Amino acid sequence: MKVIGIKKPLEKEFLNHIEDLVDTEAVKEMKKIVHHGKTTTFEHCLNVSYYNYLICKKLGLDARAAARGGLLHDLFLYDWHTVTLANGHALQHAKRARINAEKYFDISPLERDIIEKHMFPLTFYALPKHRESFVTTLTDKYCGALEVITHRWDKLRRK
Repeated sequence: MKVIGIKKPLEKEFLNHIEDLVDTEAVKEMKKIVHHGKTTTFEHCLNVSYYNYLICKKLGLDARAAARGGLLHDLFLYDWHTVTLANGHALQHAKRARINAEKYFDISPLERDIIEKHMFPLTFYALPKHRESFVTTLTDKYCGALEVITHRWDKLRRK
């Protein structure tokens, strides 16, 4: 597994935190769905998960919950490029991801908050309750931007 912007191998402790999630059918399904540019939903969630882990570990927060919540934060399991939702994907997918995470996994209240609140401040009505959830809102935007920029840069270089 590779994370955008990280050259060295992923930390063993991080891999231990997510190993029971990675090989499940629900998480494998994310590998089939393109999310940002050419990045799959799984790749994006792995990126967010690892940065969550690193930041929360450095800050003395719950790095395990941050890694697990980050990996599941976009477990919506549909192609948002083709599915039309009544209130739009951006406003709805966090709730769908939380519902799926609860359906397939035994998640903690902290992991639930991380998943459901990761679109703050766009979803201003869903204010994160935990510091780990705020970290996720930032790492999600950071990783998404890196993924889109990398994709666009690759397209420009090929021309």
